[in-house]
Amino acid sequence: MTSVHNETETATPDIAPVSPRFQTLRSSVVSRMMSLPAVVIVSFIVLQSFATAEFREWTDVKGRKVSANYRGMQNGKVSLELKNGRVLPFSLNSLSKADQQWVEQASATSSETKASSNPDPKTPFEVHPKMDILLDVYCYSCHDEDKQKGDIRLDQLGTLSHRSRLELLNKMQEQLFFAEMPPRKKKSQPTDPERKQMVEWITSELDKFDASNLEDKMRYPDYGNYVDHDKLFSGKIKDSPYTPSRRWLVSPQIFHQRVADVFKLPAKGRPRSFYGVTNPFILPDHAGVRYYDHSALDGGHLLMMLTNAEWISKKQIRAGRVKNGEIKAGDFENRSDKWLPGKTPAAFEDIILKKSKPTGKEMIAAIHAQFDCVLQRQASDSELKRYLPLLESTIEIGGNTEGLRQMLISVLLESEFLYRYEFGAGSVDNHGRKKLSPREASYAIAYAVSDRGPDETLVKAAQEGKLTTKADFQREVTRLLNDKQAFFAEGAPTLSGKNLRSHKVSHPKLNRFFREFFGYANSVKVFKDTPRSGGFYSNTGRGSSGTAGRVTNEADRIVDYILKEDKNVFEQLLTTEKNFVYHPHNNEAGTKLVDGWREVYETLKDTNWREQPYEVAKKHEELVWKHLRVKPAKKNKGAKRHDATLGRYMEYFENTFGKGNTPFTALHWAHGFNFRYAEIYNLPPAAGTRGGYSDKETWDYPVVQPFKMPNRKGILTHPAWLVANSQNSATDPVHRGKWVREKLLAGRVPDVPITVDAQIPEDHHKTLRERLDSVTTKKECWKCHEHMNPLGLPFEAFDDFGRFRTEEELEHPDNLLTKGNGKNNANTYKTRPVNPRGHLKGTGNPKLDGDVKDVFDMIERLAKSERVRQSIIRHAFRYFMGRNETLADSKTLIDADDAYVSSEGSFQAVIISLLTSDSFIYRK
Repeated sequence: MTSVHNETETATPDIAPVSPRFQTLRSSVVSRMMSLPAVVIVSFIVLQSFATAEFREWTDVKGRKVSANYRGMQNGKVSLELKNGRVLPFSLNSLSKADQQWVEQASATSSETKASSNPDPKTPFEVHPKMDILLDVYCYSCHDEDKQKGDIRLDQLGTLSHRSRLELLNKMQEQLFFAEMPPRKKKSQPTDPERKQMVEWITSELDKFDASNLEDKMRYPDYGNYVDHDKLFSGKIKDSPYTPSRRWLVSPQIFHQRVADVFKLPAKGRPRSFYGVTNPFILPDHAGVRYYDHSALDGGHLLMMLTNAEWISKKQIRAGRVKNGEIKAGDFENRSDKWLPGKTPAAFEDIILKKSKPTGKEMIAAIHAQFDCVLQRQASDSELKRYLPLLESTIEIGGNTEGLRQMLISVLLESEFLYRYEFGAGSVDNHGRKKLSPREASYAIAYAVSDRGPDETLVKAAQEGKLTTKADFQREVTRLLNDKQAFFAEGAPTLSGKNLRSHKVSHPKLNRFFREFFGYANSVKVFKDTPRSGGFYSNTGRGSSGTAGRVTNEADRIVDYILKEDKNVFEQLLTTEKNFVYHPHNNEAGTKLVDGWREVYETLKDTNWREQPYEVAKKHEELVWKHLRVKPAKKNKGAKRHDATLGRYMEYFENTFGKGNTPFTALHWAHGFNFRYAEIYNLPPAAGTRGGYSDKETWDYPVVQPFKMPNRKGILTHPAWLVANSQNSATDPVHRGKWVREKLLAGRVPDVPITVDAQIPEDHHKTLRERLDSVTTKKECWKCHEHMNPLGLPFEAFDDFGRFRTEEELEHPDNLLTKGNGKNNANTYKTRPVNPRGHLKGTGNPKLDGDVKDVFDMIERLAKSERVRQSIIRHAFRYFMGRNETLADSKTLIDADDAYVSSEGSFQAVIISLLTSDSFIYRK
């Protein structure tokens, strides 16, 4: 990684406060750190998040100056946050007289403000007269002395305890803000100004005690759809878009790449994991965008990073220690951990190999070298002033090697290593916004397109000031998107395991958007009863992602195929009838292989290959070797279990070519063969894969893929998505419908009330739909289920394994017809017809809304909806911006939508539009 040197630093507003968990873990962390040198204890401060006001210049009694934020004063110590995020204590007496007076005044003002803004909870509460009128008009009729719907009474707010009142005000704030109350069916509704006035009054009352929960909630993924969709795309919002200035924790993938950057590893061939590094970041499992900017460092991250820094620092200097004779090349602390990064940086070796104390110049070079390894920049003057004496002291205590290593650890614990900084720089425009600095922009672009930091071209552009305009952003984004080799890698490395490697793609980060949006990768987390499938389904375990992993990989291939064509991407993902199944070779290689097999079969089928395999193979040795890679076996030598012999091949060919079918291009007797799940697609098994050869129908394998498949239409009917949205032994129409409502129709479904026992009754004479209807059509349930059931029930055309069906088996002992062995066949039961009908509402187009005859009808209509297209773009915005959209982002979203339409459905056009938008470029 090439360095991007420091630029003009800017103020860092309060973005990510230290979590309460950090404080509670402080004592245990400190006790562990007491065994470490002082420099590591000092670096503990680094991992705290920031909570500050504005930067100002401070002067000490010796006239030295520093720009920092005032954090507060306690016991005569003034806490100042430097521009790199480090918080350090200063004695009040060490500051200039002017600064001492400023601190005393700030402390007094802070105390007065706190006292005035947090009134005594015992102070009598009064409803503002104007609010009382509005509450009387719109609320009291359902929530007063005579009637308390939902056990809520609003006409006696003043009599409630302080805590109860705040809880109720929070509920009122949410219901009014989200327009859930008054109920939509009620004719009398507040006007927009009245609703705004009510929300503002409630918010002001909550803010007096810092008790409002709404703002925090609105930052989370579950609340993204609460921004009015019609307003977003109306074109009436004229606000100038921006993203709030932020300090954004890196993702698990970015963290892994940053560790690799520390060792200066080439972009290609990086390890999938590092033995001694625990990734401190975990993303949620839900479908949809998972990487947001609202998280902060806590004590758990700190504990892991202490251990990580120990391991990384030892690997960094290992080669230098070997050269110095401190350890032998074959010596390893852990015999399971023999990975070596290569050479030790020269600046580190200079200190390790030196027999005397290093010079100041050598120590400064080592500090700069570590900053370059870890942060891809040089240390600032203020950082050098802090790190140089620390390095001197640790070398004095522990010697050159260990003293150096403690400095390396300290830099690894810099919060900048775990954060992405996006504060903006330069002058403020007329809308109060700043552009990303060139360095910030280089990282923002790089991390939007990949998980790696800026490449050399981006770095150079930032250094030369060629990353400041929209045209600059477009040039670099387009260049990276058109580069099909730089990021080429496995699309989902975590999917790879025993006998499976993830499909490789040109831009894994881009493909990952649709993987997360549809959520089909969660199929690997759903456990199924294998005997229920008749033996074709295997669960995740022991290094294998099972059947779910394989169909997930095949869904990944569909996504990649459509992205490569880059035409009508959203519509194709929803409606394509093309699929990949069992495709270990590309089309050209697979066709060539089958043609060679066919030549062998046609040549040898009339020979006595069964009784005289050796003689036949010997006579046609050149042909057999060319296409089968089989040499004549010695006479009377028995074939082992996984051996490929002419006899095995010819038997396979006889049961495929001989029956007019094309054989699958992987050999079922080979070690590690695991292609036994064709039935999940309603396809017959490949010959020989399910209990040997028989007269049962086998699959006529399509060598050229993708191929059209009946009863499938897009990702929503793919087994990976259907399994991901199923229960262990049943379908899940409620959650499938919820997904469609929220992800495609930009709708909202209220959370299940804690008082509701959401259980479907057991009745082995009825289908799941009939049982679901018996409980969810009740008035109190239907107000939520009307948003989900009509969209999810059409998917009952597929069972919980993802197989298409017209009849639903009533799986109960009383309904058993035949008993299967669970390996090659399953139990059969009495059935009832599947009712696949549903109702579509919320597309924004009356011609598309209405009753649907089945899931295929519904999907076709969804694919034609502008609202569906725009909803996907909203999710793309969240993915690339790391946050929910606001009304101020209206222009950005409309531009992205226009880019998609005008480019005939290019997702690349959407990406370019988003990454050159004001929402991406500006901070405020």
